[in-house]
Amino acid sequence: MKPAMRVASLAAIGAMLAPIACTAQSALERRIASAGDNPAQFTFAARAGVCGNGRTYFRTDDDSWYGTIYSNGDGMRMDECVNGPVRVVITRAGKDVVRVETYVGPKAADSPPAQDLGAVSTKDAVAYLLNIASTTDGKPARDALTPAMLADSSVVTPKLLEIAKDQSRSRDIRRSAISWLARRRDEPGGVGASGISKALDQLVRDRTESETIRQQALGTISRFDRGEGIPTLMGFAGDQDKWLARQSFQTLARSGDPRARQFVREQLKRADLDEDMRAEAIRGIGDDYATSADIKMLRDLYPSLNSDNTRDAVMQAVANAGGAENANWLLDIAKSKTEPSGRRRRAVSLLSRYDDARVKEELKGLINP
Repeated sequence: MKPAMRVASLAAIGAMLAPIACTAQSALERRIASAGDNPAQFTFAARAGVCGNGRTYFRTDDDSWYGTIYSNGDGMRMDECVNGPVRVVITRAGKDVVRVETYVGPKAADSPPAQDLGAVSTKDAVAYLLNIASTTDGKPARDALTPAMLADSSVVTPKLLEIAKDQSRSRDIRRSAISWLARRRDEPGGVGASGISKALDQLVRDRTESETIRQQALGTISRFDRGEGIPTLMGFAGDQDKWLARQSFQTLARSGDPRARQFVREQLKRADLDEDMRAEAIRGIGDDYATSADIKMLRDLYPSLNSDNTRDAVMQAVANAGGAENANWLLDIAKSKTEPSGRRRRAVSLLSRYDDARVKEELKGLINP
């Protein structure tokens, strides 16, 4: 008899807990479900710095802009960017959420009709939206992340990290979660900057992950707003994982951070540097951040290079830098008796872009000797 009594007791406890679990699931979700297939909307407090015109655009607290901004003839916004609230419109088809729309600012008089649930707490709103993001597929999942990130005094990074690590979720929603993780690194009460950095490091190193996710995590580390990711990328560039080393080196080569640029300069001096990576380094050193010293270094490096790819990269960087000294260097290649004909033609092609009368005269002499 005792086992039977115990089973009965557990059943009774389960019956008592069922209504509580249902209540705890989400009062907001039940209110939205009561609208059926009709749109339902609710509002909540926005973070400081989050504003919008309530219709076509909004700005996040890290100065990212979404939507369409209409301006007058003077280039000024026609509508003021008003701080909060965040208004979310949910459309369902049966039990499925099929559309999540986000607006910030005053509600426009011509807004489409929706059952208005009024203002809700940021805690309830964020919990509901992150639940959509973690359980729904496709665009509704991605669209649910954004308004959750705009909520005032909310803690979102633990759930974002969970989504980012979940290999059963789509790549797009995971990439969005990874991006938002970096933007919310300093969230009070969240995972914390060091925890997020560690998690992204693990994603980058995980060879069971898709290259898309690894690349997103790597790119996110490189965009840390105070440059904390640069030393990490330098470490990755020496990793035995060739994919990781190459991706990290390419990211460093494209960076304007002084530490990254010095690292790439030093790598160029290595005799054992892979030729493709050497070409990537040359392109990086000769990009928009290049100094005259950088370009001189590339010109001096040119004779020691062993491939058409690396030599062409130097020629392109020198041509992009412009100036009389660089034009003369290219002219020397174009006139050279020892350079291959293809490389001489390449020099002529690059020089043809110069808006310099002297260079044009020199080219005429080369083309019509």
